[in-house]
Amino acid sequence: MDINKVIIIVLLLVAVVGYVRLYRHYRRNIKKVRFLFDAIDNGDFSFNFPTEKRNKEDNILHQSLNRIKLFLQHTREEQMKREKYYEQILNAVDTGIMVVDSHDNILQHNQAALRLLDADVLTHINQVREKLKDEHLAKHETQAMLKGKHVRIIVLSDVSHELSNQEVDSWIKLIRVLTHEIMNTITPVTSLSETLLKELNSEELYTAKSSSAEQAKLKQGLETIHKTGTELLAFVNNYRRFTHVPQPQPALFYVEPFLERMAMLCNHEVEIEAAPKDLLAYADESLISHVVTNLLKNAVEAFNGLQSEPTTKASIRLHAYTNEQEAVIIDVSNNAGLIPDDIASHIFIPFFTTKPEGSGIGLSLSRQIMRVSGGSLSLSQDKTHGITTFRIVIQ
Repeated sequence: MDINKVIIIVLLLVAVVGYVRLYRHYRRNIKKVRFLFDAIDNGDFSFNFPTEKRNKEDNILHQSLNRIKLFLQHTREEQMKREKYYEQILNAVDTGIMVVDSHDNILQHNQAALRLLDADVLTHINQVREKLKDEHLAKHETQAMLKGKHVRIIVLSDVSHELSNQEVDSWIKLIRVLTHEIMNTITPVTSLSETLLKELNSEELYTAKSSSAEQAKLKQGLETIHKTGTELLAFVNNYRRFTHVPQPQPALFYVEPFLERMAMLCNHEVEIEAAPKDLLAYADESLISHVVTNLLKNAVEAFNGLQSEPTTKASIRLHAYTNEQEAVIIDVSNNAGLIPDDIASHIFIPFFTTKPEGSGIGLSLSRQIMRVSGGSLSLSQDKTHGITTFRIVIQ
């Protein structure tokens, strides 16, 4: 064979072998790069390419891939921190926020949305479609792009709560002015009537020339003034109680022993349940005790006011627990019968009462105490079982 042909064949074989080795090396490196990105897509950063006992080229490649991994890992961690930060901000606001895709799936929401829509979980808009029509909810909707997809951002706010706060603030300002003016006017009148009544009852006045009929008429008039003034002072003092709730001094206290003390003050058997047993609340215990005591008193009076014996055993129940937002809930329930709707809608209005001797300040003052404490007091009724429940929420 010609020597030149042999040389060419040998060179071709060398070239083919080199190409095969190069191709295999290239394939191995491509697999390493693919492995890197597949692992990162799955959130797995536990791997590490070895840099010991390797040839120079492999060491350079492995070091570079490890650096890329560390860079992407750091970037992902920073992104997760930012997402957590934004999530905390969203959950801290009182405005409900939902992100909804084109199929009405709820992709994201904050805690306020759960509270406003009274839901434990939100996955699809059909769950809350009817609740979104509530006239007390203000709804604002905007379009946006999220990861290349069209989404709707729905913002919810409780209009009734805002109106309620504004209404109460206006009431308080007005009542303070009225209290000041009425107290300045009535106090001296009441004091004068007391003085005249004492003089009228003394022996000196009875020895005067005035007739007994004139004396009796004067006495009757003074007694009327005194009675009217005393009643008006009591009325104004109730106003004062409503508008001058002490500034809460919150502290931690165990709920179950607290409820047991409240039940001892109630002239009725009370069922108590606290879950967990060591449930703690952070609030002004003295102010909360005023609220619970008033609700228990009302429950006992509801049983005493029944025209006939109840068909079931008279029951008052105190149930304490926490909700999804970790607020402490105290439900004060009784089965003395339901409150009529026309009365239930007015029971928290100051001085509204259906009791002949009632002041109409108890429930409105209790709600005001919960308001200044950052919580709430509300009424719910189970019409199926005839159970009335006043719910105290301690945030």
